[in-house]
Amino acid sequence: MANIRERRRGDKPVFQAQIRMAGYPSRTGTFPTRRMAERWAKTVEAEMIEGKHFKSVEARRRTLAEAIDRYSDEELPKKRADTMHRYCLPWWRARLGHLKMADITPAAIVDARSQLARQPYTRARASAKRTLLKPGEKPAEFRRSNSTVNRYLEVLSHVFTIARREWHWISSNPMEGVGKLHEGPGRVRYLSEEERKRLFVETSKDPQLHALVLLALSTASRAGELLNMAWRDVDLEEGRMLLGRKPGQQSRLETKNGTARAAWISGEALRLLQERAKTPHLDDDRVFSSPGRRGRSKYNYHDPFVAAVKAAGLEDFHFHDLRHSAATYLARAGATEQQLRAIGGWKSNVVNKYVHLAGDDVKDLLAGLSTKVGGVAEKGKDSE
Repeated sequence: MANIRERRRGDKPVFQAQIRMAGYPSRTGTFPTRRMAERWAKTVEAEMIEGKHFKSVEARRRTLAEAIDRYSDEELPKKRADTMHRYCLPWWRARLGHLKMADITPAAIVDARSQLARQPYTRARASAKRTLLKPGEKPAEFRRSNSTVNRYLEVLSHVFTIARREWHWISSNPMEGVGKLHEGPGRVRYLSEEERKRLFVETSKDPQLHALVLLALSTASRAGELLNMAWRDVDLEEGRMLLGRKPGQQSRLETKNGTARAAWISGEALRLLQERAKTPHLDDDRVFSSPGRRGRSKYNYHDPFVAAVKAAGLEDFHFHDLRHSAATYLARAGATEQQLRAIGGWKSNVVNKYVHLAGDDVKDLLAGLSTKVGGVAEKGKDSE
């Protein structure tokens, strides 16, 4: 029960209610009448019993800036890739950081979402040490796509989730009342046979780049997975490589979804790895590496790959499109969704788009099968 005491404030009496309950900070309120003090005390005690009061107090006391700072200190180190968070969190902090957690409503987030979609931004900074901007040149402006805006919303939503579930600062996530923007079907760019030949002509001029490109295209692996692969993860006799372990750490997984998987290699890709294994670097166990000031470091493939793509005359092609290409080839060869998931390590329904692409070839495949079957019937003999 609350302790209510009558006190004097000048010539008028006031009533002070004090509430003490295990597990909660003490609360004190002063009111002009005893009835108001009793009513307030009953309300606060009921909230404490239901577990709501502490959260409401924290929500009124804490700001979003505090939540983002704590999230950056405690949660970001746990993430394998935090690049998107380091772009998104400062934007939300600047936009809504001054608000108390209790004052952040779905309407406020929707207004910020609209500004995020409309607001132009630049990628280059004239003050950067390695800027490519010429003196006096203004950086190009861009606008965020719907998918990028949705990623910003996801990052903020996770901050609220942690604040609710772990820190008990809020009792509900305001993002539950905020919708996402419509995203298109997604970009799928893959190499035609003629483009693949042209690209190989250029990459073959750099043995390390060629091996990396061929492995990505023949195993549907991500660049990060291949760059983190160590020789201890490769079995050249079995033609198998393990993707997922970070060099120097036996337990930490470095695939995008945090799950290690095996990839089978054969043919030219296996031969190139066998050639590379003949001259391993003793100071670095990585399969792909570059010389640096302090020994070997992770292979910087970006610039030579971009140069090779340009020399091959490929339009709108990025390294990750090698993974798209591999998935498309596999789907067209008859791989099922389950097989694609096992090979590429996908967990979401993203593999559906490759299966749909493969469906474009069904007409030609059936036409070819009909011709073959028809030829057997006419000739009365097996066809090759």
